[in-house]
Amino acid sequence: MQSFGIDCCRLNLVIAWTFVPLAYCLSSCRKFLDIPPPVTQLVTASVFNDGPTATAAQLTIYTQMWGNAESFNMAVDLGLYSDELQNYSATPNNLALYTNSLLAVNNSTWNTYVGGNNYYLYIYEANAIISGLQSTSGVSAVVKQQLIGEAYFIRAFWHFYLTEIYGDVPLALTTDYTVTSTLPRTPRLQVLQQVVNDLKVADSLLNAGYIDASDTTITTERTRPNKAAAMALLARAYLYIGDYSKDASYFVNAATAASSVIVNPQYSLTNLNNVFLANSSEAIWQLQTPQPPPNADTYDGEYFILLGAPQNRGSNNSTTISDQLLSTFETGDLRKINWIDSITEGPSAYYFPYKYKNYLYIGTEYNTVLRLSEQYLIRAEAEANVGDSTDAISDLNVIRARAGLSSYADTTQGSLLSAILHERQVELFTEWGHRWFDLCRSGNAISVMSTVCPQKGGTWNPNGYQVLFPIPKTELINDVNLTQNPGY
Repeated sequence: MQSFGIDCCRLNLVIAWTFVPLAYCLSSCRKFLDIPPPVTQLVTASVFNDGPTATAAQLTIYTQMWGNAESFNMAVDLGLYSDELQNYSATPNNLALYTNSLLAVNNSTWNTYVGGNNYYLYIYEANAIISGLQSTSGVSAVVKQQLIGEAYFIRAFWHFYLTEIYGDVPLALTTDYTVTSTLPRTPRLQVLQQVVNDLKVADSLLNAGYIDASDTTITTERTRPNKAAAMALLARAYLYIGDYSKDASYFVNAATAASSVIVNPQYSLTNLNNVFLANSSEAIWQLQTPQPPPNADTYDGEYFILLGAPQNRGSNNSTTISDQLLSTFETGDLRKINWIDSITEGPSAYYFPYKYKNYLYIGTEYNTVLRLSEQYLIRAEAEANVGDSTDAISDLNVIRARAGLSSYADTTQGSLLSAILHERQVELFTEWGHRWFDLCRSGNAISVMSTVCPQKGGTWNPNGYQVLFPIPKTELINDVNLTQNPGY
């Protein structure tokens, strides 16, 4: 298990992947943690002495993210923890997530909680690429620029998710064990500011188009971050900082960053059934399905789609859309028709997420990480926060029109912001934890979960400490500078 406190005695294992040919990484389901570590040092400069090897190191991070089912795990775990999914599994970790009763004790189920296994490993790998390429001269300037840009993007991406799940978290900007083994927790706003800084660097280095494994040739595969991906995540980070800091300038920045993506001719909204296809016009960044073919195009399709009644076997095929989520769709919403399906067994109908429609390998769907509709909703929310109701309503209605809904018209700021959050709920459900993060940053988590949690069989504490996940006790032991979240 990885260390929350980034114990690099164990993270030695991470760098082993850089010595593994990319073809092996793409064809094996074996996790990189099982690969023996190098004998003498964490990072060997020879890894970055030529372009193809350095590129293989970067691309392997994306393969790991797909292979570790980060998209599905984020969706199912935070969907269970919030009000999106109903649980049918009796396994301890599913029950703990569903009833909002996570424990700080470290046990065999911790590895299956979001944030509990891989996030700091990806950050460590990104830091290794940054430091390795900056200290060697065997890679051309143009390739080095792209790879360093991608590494900064990955470092920002996973720090963003860590701070949204845990609050204050260690900010890991180096591979130096003497530093990382004793990192304290950094305040959330400071972490998010580092996310902003890293994304600005990424934007300055990344290609405007999508490139293939040569690092220079433009491709139609939207599977490596580009400038638009950096700006899309930057828009989200600015929006969140605005919520936490109440500084209106961040909303202005969020709208500006989102606008740069919205006006980009590479992107356009598409038919609802095409959104999650490989290289969809709406996709800003996707994770490519590895070759040779796995069992399914995505874990989301394989494990959310039900072929019968939900199973009692961990998180896989053991959840349905919650009554809360089903009831929030307006009459005639095409997303409910196209993105939710059902199966009837006996007297019961079971509704499940159907954004990804392939439960076997078909070769037509990729995990979508960032997409255009979120940018419209980010800009709408940012505009509403600074009093620009006209533009906010215009952006909101772009998304509503695609869903077959009537135009929204109420210019009252509070009502408009609520309408935008509702639109996010029905547009972004079971995607990368959006609903849970929206509840928390908007300040609505306590009021919503005070009702929902008891319905799920849990107890929601009035002080709301459950809005943050606990840090495992073993991590507190490994790093004496770490502290626990209140309530655990």
